Amino acid sequence: MNSIVDTLKMFVTDFDGTLADDNSEVSLHARYQLKRIGEKGILRVIATGRNLFSFRNAINDAFPIDYLIFSSGIGIYNWQSKTLLQKYLLNQISTKEIYSYLIKNDYDFMVQFPVPDNHFFHCYSKKEPSGDYMRRIQHYESRGIFSVKECPEKASQFVVFCNEVEQYQKLKSIFKNLKVIRATSPIDKKTMWVEILPSGVSKASGIEYLKLMHTINHNHIVAVGNDYYDLDMLKYVSLENAYVVANSPIELQKEFNLIESNQEDGVANLIEKLY
Repeated sequence: MNSIVDTLKMFVTDFDGTLADDNSEVSLHARYQLKRIGEKGILRVIATGRNLFSFRNAINDAFPIDYLIFSSGIGIYNWQSKTLLQKYLLNQISTKEIYSYLIKNDYDFMVQFPVPDNHFFHCYSKKEPSGDYMRRIQHYESRGIFSVKECPEKASQFVVFCNEVEQYQKLKSIFKNLKVIRATSPIDKKTMWVEILPSGVSKASGIEYLKLMHTINHNHIVAVGNDYYDLDMLKYVSLENAYVVANSPIELQKEFNLIESNQEDGVANLIEKLY
């Protein structure tokens, strides 16, 4: 019988709140473990909600991974060759439909431009916008990126700021022909974001793309996450290979294998244990 080292061929982890600590930094221990499994021929993948611009500002080019699934699956990037492998977008009809509905119903939201420029955005808010909406704008402005006046004809995704789970469920029912996912704000760690993406796009679809590219057995993939937007990829892999860190919501801790928190180097410890 093959050992776990022989069978596990792809290791996928979320970034913020999972691999990275609360300051968005990755420990030397985690970097070493990623480097080590790469030398064993294990594919190392980060699947993040961050766009490519944001991730590259957090991590240098020498970071020991093979692929980046960014913007919750909107784009797939070969980290070693620095090439974009795949990208998806909302067409003109979908973009206009979502935009009109969100304005009519007085949501705070941001429209991200198509990849590779999806760090640029157009935004809209009601008279008293949510604090997290303003913080996200300020976060971009601090990096020299300012809101564009006109909404793009086509978009990569919408980020909607919600107060209640019912709003997420409503948006999911209205746009059932698209991918609607729930996330917790990486900025204030509590505000609910709802991302509206092209149909079929998720972190799981990005993993599937890489699995087929490298002809990897489905049961030979490990995934680690920390939030609701990781559900697709956690449910995509075999249950025994799905892990969440201890800083995840209780509902996720009950459903998946539990490891130490992002502050306790849970991902690095898991890699060391598995490989």
